[in-house]
Amino acid sequence: MGVLSWVKFHLIRAARKEYNGSNYKKSMRKSKISFFLFRDQTSLDILCRSNIRLNNFENASKLYKKANIMGFSLLDHNKNHFKSLIESEDIVGAFKLMNKSKTKKMRSIQTKSIIKKLNSYNDAERVKLIEEMNSFTNLPPSISNLLPWSPKLVKIESVESSFRILSDELISVDRHRRELSRIKNSASYQISRHLSNSVKNPLKIPLLTFSLPNLIYRIFRQKIGKISVDEDHYSPLQSINNPRDCIVLFPTNGVGFGHFTRLLAIAEQIRMESTKPLDIVFFTTMPTLHILANAGFPCYHLPGRYRYDSMEANVWNSLCEEMLHLIFSLHRPKAFIFDGAYPYRGMLNAIKSYPDDMLKVWLRKGSIKKSSKPIPVDSIGNFHAIIRPGDSAEVEFNEELSHNIPLVKTNPIIYNILGKILKHNLKSRLGIPESAIVCYVQLGAGKINDIDSELKITLDILSEYNELYVVIGESLIGERVYFEGERVRVLRDYPNSKYFKEFDFAIMAGGYNTYHEVIESQLPAISYPNLNTGRDDQLARVTKAKDNGCMIVLKNRSKNKIAIAIERIMDEEVRKLMSHRCGALRRSNGSKQVSNWILEQLKNS
Repeated sequence: MGVLSWVKFHLIRAARKEYNGSNYKKSMRKSKISFFLFRDQTSLDILCRSNIRLNNFENASKLYKKANIMGFSLLDHNKNHFKSLIESEDIVGAFKLMNKSKTKKMRSIQTKSIIKKLNSYNDAERVKLIEEMNSFTNLPPSISNLLPWSPKLVKIESVESSFRILSDELISVDRHRRELSRIKNSASYQISRHLSNSVKNPLKIPLLTFSLPNLIYRIFRQKIGKISVDEDHYSPLQSINNPRDCIVLFPTNGVGFGHFTRLLAIAEQIRMESTKPLDIVFFTTMPTLHILANAGFPCYHLPGRYRYDSMEANVWNSLCEEMLHLIFSLHRPKAFIFDGAYPYRGMLNAIKSYPDDMLKVWLRKGSIKKSSKPIPVDSIGNFHAIIRPGDSAEVEFNEELSHNIPLVKTNPIIYNILGKILKHNLKSRLGIPESAIVCYVQLGAGKINDIDSELKITLDILSEYNELYVVIGESLIGERVYFEGERVRVLRDYPNSKYFKEFDFAIMAGGYNTYHEVIESQLPAISYPNLNTGRDDQLARVTKAKDNGCMIVLKNRSKNKIAIAIERIMDEEVRKLMSHRCGALRRSNGSKQVSNWILEQLKNS
């Protein structure tokens, strides 16, 4: 036993001597031998510090983890362990260790080191690391602010606000300036100017064989959105500015109410949160203007291009641009918010030529298909910020990150249905017995009298349950529903989700609004995700609910599969369990986050 003690003493003394003499390779070798033989604290301490001195940070971090397991407290243990982790690129490990620091001063120093390291990564890498850190514990604001979508002030020019009535002269000058911009942007003008410049310089005439086709190809790529339009083709509006306390919202008309409902939810939230009078104006392609009128919002309407017979895209875009310019001229908004999957060229032209004292925001819904049509290359750059409402499926931000534009990431945005729910007595209104089980059906496609449609098959199976009544949700912008059946009713209202608490279960597609309203209401549901949407990835969205046990998802439907799913959800205990599991997916409403962010921007403008 005395021999081992003597060997241990001399090995440690030799290792310490080499370390103090800055011979770190020798001190590492000798301390490594000593630790291998005796597994002692002193040898491990010298070994760890020798690795740090030699910049072997990855080895050092492993050794400090081993010391933790063995219960050893080494010299400057926390400080050196943190350094080994941060220098070996284990940022998440360093963050975990930082949260265990005993003093506030040490945590502050280590947080600064983590921030410095995170700033050395690109946006995509930084997002991945921060989200992994957030899964461990709540992030300090100094780190969460590094996220590209963290709430931040967008820098826009400030102009003194005043009100004045527009004169005919100002409107006329403004219209002429817009017309001049359109002429400069036209293909005929660009080609004529190119030919004229070539004639003025005879040396360029022989080059027309190459330069003219190149110009035509460039114009074509501009028109399809592959490259951006030259900035000098647009004249910014100078005559009509001095913004008022006003916001213009532009929801487009998709296959449903998604864009419209999100902006309506935000508008109502802004009106409720604002501490001073604020005008909120809608410009939309949606035909449901009575909803906005009832809510007290002024509205301007331009029907979608396909409502016109054989209208060319450039003609419709000119109408869109002209109307938006007139709205901007009249209301002089401080902010413009667009909610749509694909930006219209007329809208882009209008906001591009408007001064930068108007905050320009694009609200882009999550769960966008990877195979969807790419947006024009110069679209995102026309906005000051992008708002990305959350979804149940994983949301990617590669498109926005590549443009280096501020992102505001929020929870799912839904209409505040629970805040509006009263005792509607829906059963009494629709002539349904109080003891009946009630199913809400809204599939968005198919005709009841088409024997091959999923809707018809579903209704036929539901009719086999005598205690069950069916309420079909009829869209305000869809075709009228005609039906046969004593226990089938039609509900045509907005939003139908305010009645969800009065249903026992639902059979639905996988659209953004209906899905999140079902989760918010904790309504058990069977989902038929639409796989043929242009950009919306409904399957990815509802799969999350399926995995969580609160929704039955039928990707490929057949009469037998539909019957089995309905038989299962007719079980009351199954519905109770599904309703309970919906609670795990509920999130606070993102409309409040968006309204607070928008108001913060306006307060500082």
